[in-house]
Amino acid sequence: MPKQHSNKTMELLYQRASCRSFLDKNIEPEILNEIISAGLHGATGGNLQPYCIIKITSDEKKKRLVDECEMQKLVYKAPVDLLFCIDWRRLGRWAEACDAPFSATNSYHHFWIALQDTVICAQNICTAADAVGLGSVYIGTVESCFMELKSICNIPDGVFPVVLVSLGYPTTYPAPRNKLGIEALVHEEEYKDLPVEDIIRFHDDKYEHKTFPITEKKLSTIYKVVSDVYDESKAKEITDKIKEQGHINMAQRYFGLHYMANWACSDNKEFIDTLINYGFDWIKGN
Repeated sequence: MPKQHSNKTMELLYQRASCRSFLDKNIEPEILNEIISAGLHGATGGNLQPYCIIKITSDEKKKRLVDECEMQKLVYKAPVDLLFCIDWRRLGRWAEACDAPFSATNSYHHFWIALQDTVICAQNICTAADAVGLGSVYIGTVESCFMELKSICNIPDGVFPVVLVSLGYPTTYPAPRNKLGIEALVHEEEYKDLPVEDIIRFHDDKYEHKTFPITEKKLSTIYKVVSDVYDESKAKEITDKIKEQGHINMAQRYFGLHYMANWACSDNKEFIDTLINYGFDWIKGN
């Protein structure tokens, strides 16, 4: 029996899902402006709104996102792509014009708040899009092409891309995916470690106990990842356990094959250099 929700807003939030297939249909300007305006009414520290949105609709720009940033082809097919950016440049220019002191690009405090505000705005827009019959999907691979985006979108110092959202009318709206619930994620008053058996059970239930077949290629990849993160002894121990259990479990698939643990930490220095190239000097530690 379908879950009953207390109102339409609750139903909308529970049914939300990432949409990756769009009709060849433009979004009406008045509808697009309405959902963007809804996002701009989201919570923001000090009511400063330290973000901007670069709206991308031209085929040329979308093609560059796919070709130069190696983004998914759905970015090209979506009628609208919105690039959400931290924007201290606008506020810095305002402060200068009004003879006010300003140091936001030198402050991790300001970066941290602006990052939250930018994502809050993006999520409000995604919810508003669902409310008017559109679909949306977050494109997280912005973090893999910061310098390409700087060129493609002519992004100046003091502005920093955070996430891209693709919008459009869905071919069919996807079913929501299973999520961990309150029992797994909410702590009363203070953080408490769950029994590891419960952690495994919660995730097994979320992913419906899905496992993956062993292949030599997958086993070799996991061995390499574990060797890089730990050592060859640990790699042998884990791959032996995989052979013994007769399958690759979801955690091994996520961190050994998909979001590979050795790759995840490989670009830390590059990210620091990128922040500096964008004019965010706080990362230097001054």
